[in-house]
Amino acid sequence: MGRSRRAWRSGCVAQLFQHSARLTLHGKAVYLLDGILLLASLAVLAGAKFSVGIARFGDMKLTLPQRFRPFLSGTPHHDHLDDICAAFDAEQCQRCFVAWSASSIGVPTSVVAIDGKTGRRSGRKANKGTIRMFSAFVASQRLVLGQIKIAKKSNEIIAIPKLLDMLVMEGSILTIDVMGC
Repeated sequence: MGRSRRAWRSGCVAQLFQHSARLTLHGKAVYLLDGILLLASLAVLAGAKFSVGIARFGDMKLTLPQRFRPFLSGTPHHDHLDDICAAFDAEQCQRCFVAWSASSIGVPTSVVAIDGKTGRRSGRKANKGTIRMFSAFVASQRLVLGQIKIAKKSNEIIAIPKLLDMLVMEGSILTIDVMGC
C-alpha cells in the first residue's frame, strides 16, 4: 500500500466524518463523504477552482480517486458539491486538512516560517477590504502546512496562537517576523 493511500486512510478525514460518512442525494445516489473530500482535494491540486471544475475533474478522471475510495454512484453533480460544501464548518475542515497533511508528511523537523501576507488588489472589485492571510511554511519541503485568514481589524499577534494550536511542530525551529514579537 502506497504512502499516500495510508495517509488518506489513517488521516483525520475518515475520523472526522465516520458517523456521517454516507450521503444520499435526492433519494438516488449514495456518496461516501470522505470520497467527496478526496475528489475535491485531488481536483483542487489539479487546478480546479470551483465546484464545476471539481465535478468536471471527477467525470474526466474518475479512475484516479477510485484507486482510494469506491465511487459506485459516480461523482456528484456540481450543485450537490455546492450543497455539501455549504454544510461544512470551515474552521473544523481546515483543522482536519492540516492534521491530514501533517500525517502524510510527518512532523516537520526543520525551519517553519510563520508570516502574514496581504493579497494585493484582493478587495478592489467587490469594494471590500484586502484579504490578509497568516501561514506556516515548512522551508525544507516548500509546503504551507497551515493557513488562517486574519480579520480585517486584527493583527498578526492575535493570529499566531490560533495557527500554532492547529499545528504539531515539536522539535521544529519556528521563525516569526518582527510583527509577531
